[in-house]
Amino acid sequence: MNATGKDDAGKKEADLDPDIAEYLDEIEPEQIHPNEIAWMARFVAPYLRPYRALLGVLIVLLIIDTLINFSFPLVYQYLVDNGLVVRNWDVVLKVLTFLGCAAVAEATCGLSIDYVFSRVASDIMRDLRLKMFNHLQTLPMSYYNEARTGEILSRFSGDLVAVEHVLVALVPWLILPLLEVFYSATLMFVFNVWLGLLGMLLLPLVILVPRLFANRAFALSYAKRAQEGGLLSAVQENIGAQTIVKAFGQQQRASRTFAGLNSAWLGTAFRFNFFSTLVERTAHTGIYLMHIAVFALGAYWAYVGEITLGTLIGFEEVFLLMGYAVTHVTQFAPTMAQAAGSTHRLHEFLNEPPEAPDREGAVDLPRLKEIVAFEHVGFQYPGGIFRIDDINLKCAMNSLVSVVGPSGSGKSTILNLLLRFFEPESGVIAIDGRDIQAGTRQSLRAQIGIVFQDNFLFNTSILENIKVGAPEATFEEARAAARAAEIDDFIMGLPQGYETPAGERGAQLSGGQRQRLAIARALVRNPAILLLDEATSALDHDTETAFNVTLRKLATERLVISVTHRLASAELSDQVVVFERGRIREIGAHEDLLQRDGFYASFWRKQTSKPNKRPARGK
Repeated sequence: MNATGKDDAGKKEADLDPDIAEYLDEIEPEQIHPNEIAWMARFVAPYLRPYRALLGVLIVLLIIDTLINFSFPLVYQYLVDNGLVVRNWDVVLKVLTFLGCAAVAEATCGLSIDYVFSRVASDIMRDLRLKMFNHLQTLPMSYYNEARTGEILSRFSGDLVAVEHVLVALVPWLILPLLEVFYSATLMFVFNVWLGLLGMLLLPLVILVPRLFANRAFALSYAKRAQEGGLLSAVQENIGAQTIVKAFGQQQRASRTFAGLNSAWLGTAFRFNFFSTLVERTAHTGIYLMHIAVFALGAYWAYVGEITLGTLIGFEEVFLLMGYAVTHVTQFAPTMAQAAGSTHRLHEFLNEPPEAPDREGAVDLPRLKEIVAFEHVGFQYPGGIFRIDDINLKCAMNSLVSVVGPSGSGKSTILNLLLRFFEPESGVIAIDGRDIQAGTRQSLRAQIGIVFQDNFLFNTSILENIKVGAPEATFEEARAAARAAEIDDFIMGLPQGYETPAGERGAQLSGGQRQRLAIARALVRNPAILLLDEATSALDHDTETAFNVTLRKLATERLVISVTHRLASAELSDQVVVFERGRIREIGAHEDLLQRDGFYASFWRKQTSKPNKRPARGK
């Protein structure tokens, strides 16, 4: 478009509402293109293949439905010209009988089309959602470290919903209307060539004029959807921060902030609804105006005998049918365009590379018997600056190893590498002399149990939460794990025992109880290696002391590696590994490290020392 044309369009837009024009200047209009439709078809095609038989039935039903509808205008013409005008009752009776049977057949056929396609669309969405969820399980930890939870969830909510809307509406809003446009255009020329040519002017009028508003409506739909996402995020954040909101009396401030976001949404929603209404209004107005013109000419020709009355009535039926069919297709375009963007996002998600497969020829690793060794291991997280370098460490079976150091010194990284959440850039991690990368991840992780700092508990029974570690475990095995974690007495004292619900995220349990339940979940696997990542950081002193005694007992039958920045467990450890700035600073027993009076001893004194005297009052 030239500059003048663009200015004219802007002037017309401003005449409608200056605020709307100013708002839309900031949004680049988007629209659906034929190549986007082809791309969406290629995306959906693999999910259609399992339902080829049902799709074949659907095509046959669509053909039958089209033929029935094709016959109605011709029958109306025959009824008027050969029955009503000449008062031939036999013709009237035959036509009415045909119309009654055709109506029943068309209703049956339409109901069958709705049933078959609803079944296919639902099956496709089920398959696509399952494929996405299964793909989610294969993604590496690096993906979860970089992607925001909201972005992942939006693929399963907004994007899938947009695709579902298109699939569900595809037949009634696109396929059937396109078939109606095709046979209506054909019938118009069958009735009268000149009326057909005049009627075809409807297509550009109904398509091009509403498109001016459809593009704006579609652009606004993206802005509206983004603001709705902001509203949902605000609600989610407020729910998670209720303790802070109430403790600091921030209810009114939170309400004001949300009211501001809601008001911003209101402006966008009004503009979107207004332009969406204009799309439909202009299309209907165009049909109405063209209908008057065509009907006037047809009525004149019927009056002077150029065409029969039946031809005029049949043509009217066809013309209105085509007009509304074109309107349906036009109104469906923004839905298609929005789904096109969503299918691109779904395609990007499904193309996220999964966790690297095991090496070719990888074998099952035998259960740990002697030593886990880190030999000159180096690693840096993707896109990160901090790295660990030249890590050399040996952890013996039947021992408790405490990995300590300041926050961000690299302690948890060695657990991530041992679990093969990430692979080292240099060096080797070996179990009894076997490189863990030469074995399968499944066999490695099968002999590892882990207790995290924030142990997620599912909103199900305590028993089921323990059996997450080993779903095939019997009740007695789960209870034995709880005894080893020293939480069996507490569970048995509950009204429902092991069937007691843990609550959402374990809300029914205290921090110490959640930690012991997490240990039971890890122990039910009968792991050779038990890993703990800051497992005592949220516990009080007495609970932490009891927890560390439990760890000491557990280390008599397995290797226990406890990562922590709190040194209370170090006194009971067989080996203390001290990290600082991505390197191992010191290794040794607790007493030996204190005698060296190095970094660990300084770290110990900072955590255990107390002020010699209270400061003087007023100073």
